[in-house]
Amino acid sequence: MSLLFACITVLFLIIGSAVGQSSYDCSEVADNFIPCVTYLVELESRPANRCCSGLQVLNQMAKINDKGPRNICQCIEDLAYTMNAPYVASRIQSLSRECHIHFSFPISIAMDCH
Repeated sequence: MSLLFACITVLFLIIGSAVGQSSYDCSEVADNFIPCVTYLVELESRPANRCCSGLQVLNQMAKINDKGPRNICQCIEDLAYTMNAPYVASRIQSLSRECHIHFSFPISIAMDCH
């Protein structure tokens, strides 16, 4: 898992530098969202504490500017595509409840970030 995390982090450093439109890059989003992926693809029965705390950080990042939610959503979409991680719809819907958090950014199977 740590090798996967390292590879994804490097990838998002590259992608993040290309995005450049936000006050953060996709590597920051990936750092906070990757702990949720195992839950979203049904490898774990509950989201890890690191997942929930990461979502709280992403909520704060989303409030930095008007484009924050869309940029975070796009980074999450890119992460899912890069990892070829098919998020399960019911897990996306339950993530908010499981972590006791209301998202300030969209997450969905369609990943409609606009």
